[in-house]
Amino acid sequence: MRRAIPQYRPMEWTVSEADEKGFENVVVKGDCDLYSGPAFARELLVRIAEGTRRLRIDFTGVDYLDSTGVGGIIRLLQEARKRGCELRFRGIAGSPRRVLRMSNILSLMKEEAGQ
Repeated sequence: MRRAIPQYRPMEWTVSEADEKGFENVVVKGDCDLYSGPAFARELLVRIAEGTRRLRIDFTGVDYLDSTGVGGIIRLLQEARKRGCELRFRGIAGSPRRVLRMSNILSLMKEEAGQ
């Protein structure tokens, strides 16, 4: 029997200007893992350090999250709290949701529903 091998999807993200509520929106697609997670976290950590006060991360397009990605999210949560940045998440589902729940991180994340 042949098994389908999951295809690696490099992580991409886009950051939009602040919306009417003052949130910069980050739309993430692909795999948040050892190869892309650190660069993603670094970019958002710089934004927070430079004064971003409201940040919303949309994980709708993320199908895979590993421990490196979880570590990046933890660093983002810590830095946002330290610097007074309101950090929200949207669209966490499937495998990434299970990983965050098992890591006891999901309960620390402020989630929004829908668009």
